[in-house]
Amino acid sequence: MGRRFIIAAIFATAGMACAAGASAQGVCQGPRPAAGAIIHGPVLAIPDAATLCVATGASPDSWTAIAVPQLKASRAVLMAAAFGQNATCAIDGDGVADCRIEGESLASAVKQPEVIKASVQWRDRIPAAGPVQLASAR
Repeated sequence: MGRRFIIAAIFATAGMACAAGASAQGVCQGPRPAAGAIIHGPVLAIPDAATLCVATGASPDSWTAIAVPQLKASRAVLMAAAFGQNATCAIDGDGVADCRIEGESLASAVKQPEVIKASVQWRDRIPAAGPVQLASAR
């Protein structure tokens, strides 16, 4: 029961951050990853079309902004491909990440027809930086 409460609290915090239209800096308060770093954790926010917020702990001060501008995907497509999934991201010398989501390349995932189709639902549910409706954990 304690673990479910923690998971619910993490998702509720992420939802509140999205509801406030928060920027990557506002949501992802953790330290900037160094070149060569490997960051692993759940994607709890996607503040814009070029940033994932990966949690390495329960508090937003341990959530790291991961730059993925090379994907050239919309925010809705990133939401469909990565939100709530486990990510492992390798940071290059320019601070840009190569990420795997649940073991699959994020660059490949954002091009999959089913992800693009699912992104339409995300687009309908959230304005540019609007709220994400989260179900409560039981």
